[in-house]
Amino acid sequence: VHLSPDGQRVLKFTLPGEFGFCVDEVLLLDSRTFTNKVKLTHRRALPSEYLWRWLLLRKVFGLLTEVEGMIKHTDGTPALVISQPFIGEEMPNWEEVEAQLTGQGFARVDKALLAMPEMYDVIWYRKRDGVIISDAYPRNFRMDSTGAIIPVDLLVNIVPPGTSKILPLATEPFQLPIS
Repeated sequence: VHLSPDGQRVLKFTLPGEFGFCVDEVLLLDSRTFTNKVKLTHRRALPSEYLWRWLLLRKVFGLLTEVEGMIKHTDGTPALVISQPFIGEEMPNWEEVEAQLTGQGFARVDKALLAMPEMYDVIWYRKRDGVIISDAYPRNFRMDSTGAIIPVDLLVNIVPPGTSKILPLATEPFQLPIS
């Protein structure tokens, strides 16, 4: 992560050969009951999923994220570059993040549906439109000069109707506006 020379934008570069993570459902063995259970987990994202994540962050939360392009690291591996407006360095606390997400209609995903303890408290789902977010740590939000809490680095995805075995069906499935 780098600040642009004029201090107005934050540039984010992917790590060599990596494009972050996304949330996915996997079938895992429950060692207590010896039955298979579907759980949510993180998996490495494809470059297209990485770009989709940033488009959704823009559409769902309004953060003006731009795809700047691709570069090659010194070892020749590709990196994608996105930019966002510099909002500030002040981060909200857990309670403020929870209030923000709850106010936007999100509910924390039940721990029983998660494969990894480190995902507890940071995966949220909005049943209305099927938007799922992860990595909702306070460090991934910033407070602007008015005190508004703005997500700057969430894993955002859509759960299309009928694709989840464990999350409730969206009542008004998310659709990208055509413009």
